[in-house]
Amino acid sequence: MEYRVSAADRAAFKRCRRQWDFAAAIRRSLGPRRPATFDLDRAVRDALAVYYFPGMWDWASTIVLPLVDKALEDSLGRQRAAIGLDRCGDAEWQAICDRAHLVVERYFGWAPTVDRFSPIRVETDFDAIVPDPAAPEHGPVGPGGGGIHYTGRIDLLAIDAHDRYWIVRHRVLDEPFPPTEQLLLEEDSVTACWAWSRFYDGMEVAGTIYNELSATTSGVPMRQAERRRGGIPQHEPSGGGRGVSSPRRAFVRGRPAESTERIDQTEGDGLRRTVIRRDAAEIRLAGAQLAAEMLDMISLDVRVYPNPTPAHCTACAFVAPCLAVHEGRPVEPLLAADYRQRPAVEVERGRLGGTPFGVGRGWVPGQED
Repeated sequence: MEYRVSAADRAAFKRCRRQWDFAAAIRRSLGPRRPATFDLDRAVRDALAVYYFPGMWDWASTIVLPLVDKALEDSLGRQRAAIGLDRCGDAEWQAICDRAHLVVERYFGWAPTVDRFSPIRVETDFDAIVPDPAAPEHGPVGPGGGGIHYTGRIDLLAIDAHDRYWIVRHRVLDEPFPPTEQLLLEEDSVTACWAWSRFYDGMEVAGTIYNELSATTSGVPMRQAERRRGGIPQHEPSGGGRGVSSPRRAFVRGRPAESTERIDQTEGDGLRRTVIRRDAAEIRLAGAQLAAEMLDMISLDVRVYPNPTPAHCTACAFVAPCLAVHEGRPVEPLLAADYRQRPAVEVERGRLGGTPFGVGRGWVPGQED
């Protein structure tokens, strides 16, 4: 039996083990039958996957931006259908769409002034074998005799003018930007650096780039001025321009950069770009910590207990069954009525970046020779 632990399952295990027990793929693997609310972060990331799609990086913005708009609307439409049309009136729907478009409009006006990279992959899955903490050259064996895999998805893999690779993460926030120190300690992205280097044959990742977009800042959509003057090609300078235009590079190691600053941060109108360089030791330690946690998660003696806090419980999809367990009431009827077994992880054919089998490897397991 192979054990596959996703980045989301790992986060749930550290946040609240009862939630993890309900949702994790190696536990009950349950999910709500219907999402409760719209996920603005997901919709914006779907739009940015089109904006940064490598094959369109050198296209004029007058061609690309309408495609990005459509990706945003399609993502919101899928969510509306999942939630249920009867639970979202026309006025509420329009307010959600307007809010989403305002967020991406501001970003499109700002990004050309700060982008100093070329996109290589968008929305790409990875699957990395976790090493044994006691013998890093080997993988640990789970209770059933199988290996342990860490799976996840990166929003964007980019390359800069020095041929260095970066893991880029987009996120939409309904609260003030977190302190920079919190980004330094944020383990999901640095672990993705480690996982990607194992997934892609030792590729060195220079660090992480955080694109943070505020969903609460009010401002004028900045893209309107660009549209009035006919648009500009994405690869041409616009208030600073993009530093790299070709997405066709394929180096494993990059050249040293002139700057050695640990953090480079830029802010705009409700927008923030934070570049954090991660050295090899930091990335290696992230992998070692992950391996230790994975062994705890797959242990037959793992203890399951809740961690109730306002921050955790407000957004948790399992509040009702958790309360039932807490109060000693039967939980199975609740789970049968409101939750479903999550399907096994499958490649979403047709999705941008929807193959987890490497960059340019040209072969997918199961294909005929």
